[in-house]
Amino acid sequence: MASAYAEELSATGHDAISFTVADSLTNTRRHTDAIKFLTIQRDTSAACEIWLDIVARDTAYAPAHYYLSRLDNNERSLHHAYRAFAADSTNKWYTENYATQLVAKRQYTRAIPIFRRLMRLDPKNLQSYHALAILYGTSGMPYSAIAILDTAELRVGYNPYLAEIHQNLLLDTRQYDRAIETGRRRVTEHPYDSHVRTSLALAYDAAGRDSMARATLDEAFMLDSTDISTTTLIADYYFSKGDERRMLDYEEHLFRNANLSVDDKLRRLATHTSNIPFYGKNYLRIGTIIRTLAIDYPNHPKVIETYASHMIAGGEYNLALEYLRRHLEDTTTTAENYITVLQLENYLDKDELLAMDLQDGLQRFPESFALLSFAGFIKTESDDHKGAIDIFLKGLDKASNDNERSDMWGYIGDVYHDMGNDKSAFKAYKKALKYNADNILVLNNYAYFLSLLDHDLDRALEMSARVLELEADNATYIDTYAWILHRLGRNEEAKSFMRQALSLSGQRDSSLLAHYGDILWALGEKFMAETYWQKAVERGYDNEEMERHIAEITESKSTKK
Repeated sequence: MASAYAEELSATGHDAISFTVADSLTNTRRHTDAIKFLTIQRDTSAACEIWLDIVARDTAYAPAHYYLSRLDNNERSLHHAYRAFAADSTNKWYTENYATQLVAKRQYTRAIPIFRRLMRLDPKNLQSYHALAILYGTSGMPYSAIAILDTAELRVGYNPYLAEIHQNLLLDTRQYDRAIETGRRRVTEHPYDSHVRTSLALAYDAAGRDSMARATLDEAFMLDSTDISTTTLIADYYFSKGDERRMLDYEEHLFRNANLSVDDKLRRLATHTSNIPFYGKNYLRIGTIIRTLAIDYPNHPKVIETYASHMIAGGEYNLALEYLRRHLEDTTTTAENYITVLQLENYLDKDELLAMDLQDGLQRFPESFALLSFAGFIKTESDDHKGAIDIFLKGLDKASNDNERSDMWGYIGDVYHDMGNDKSAFKAYKKALKYNADNILVLNNYAYFLSLLDHDLDRALEMSARVLELEADNATYIDTYAWILHRLGRNEEAKSFMRQALSLSGQRDSSLLAHYGDILWALGEKFMAETYWQKAVERGYDNEEMERHIAEITESKSTKK
């Protein structure tokens, strides 16, 4: 025995040691001492030390191995569990412990025969049947799992927990009639348990018996209309069947249930509003749910945002603005809340409110990079270029990383371009790219503005190509690349890329249509060029500007601007 243990120790990286087997009386006495240390003095280390010494002297002393396997939560625990089992495989405690340790170490295949042995040792132990059924199920042997549960019922009688597992396995193996039979029996045993009825309803549904499934679900809801899991399951069931009206009936019940947290309600709501066709079709019903949230949680930031977004989705911009402005004084208000308000005010041309709320927002959140950026855009739109640059420069001081610094220099470059000062614009773009060489917006604008001046076109093409590597399916960026090719005289290539841009934009962008007309003119396709110029005007391109542009092109010997 000692030599076998020494060989195993050696195989696991320990030094091989020769042991002698101590007499059983000494082992029993020392084992008793270890039990005292463990139970009376609560000294686990001292107890383990004694047991380790015992098994070093007598590798077949099962009680010491058993306790070590229970106390050693490491790679040796399974070894000790096996030693105890091997020493006395008729002991149900050792057998159960070894089986449990195998499961803990995810050695499921090895665990199955041990649990089967445990069933024979203790045929009344429901845990063995449960464990075996789970092991067979997870090992892809559902029919064996069902057989074990059938055996359990014969030997021990009906058990509600095992019956639930049994029913699910029957459904997995498409034994629908047996699953329904089991479900009905569970309902008889537990007539007031709504979960049992929903399980039966799912069995009816799997068998294609829709009317019975719906009736059973209604019974489950009537038993306990406050149970969240039951109501959720029923709502999801009706949604899966395409019965949106019934689904929303139960959804409204859920949102009136105070036991469902606001976060869970918002998560469920997000799944509905993100499904655009469903949201649009059921806008009014979902609005009722959202208003319930707004009444129950009037100051919750996410609820406020959700309600405002719902009003905006319905085109109720003024109501959304009024609602959001009422909450600007909330302690939970953020800079992002101000930006949403400012965007609405800007869209609705409420200049006085915009100026007032912008000033208030900057006073409350002077460190907000996003708010400073937005303030700069507002200044740009009002042609206050100097004011915009001042704000963007202030934003540089608040930037927390190189990406934000790059964005700010890019914004400054855009303002300088609007002012007609391309020299300063290009300096700003260069600074932006030093902070982030892959700033897509800066690369695109820098490349395009260079092409308008016919300046450094090779570099412009290189920057534009990098943009397409980073974002290949953007019509505006493809247009820039095509336009640079055009300025380089590579019109066949330009035509191919511009077709991609027009396809992606759905031929709705007037600038892209005008550019395509220029490229076609350069290729000698004058009729088609004039057709696309006309389309550009129809899509909103200024007619007088287009006439001047066409006159310049037709009078010039060069196709370049």
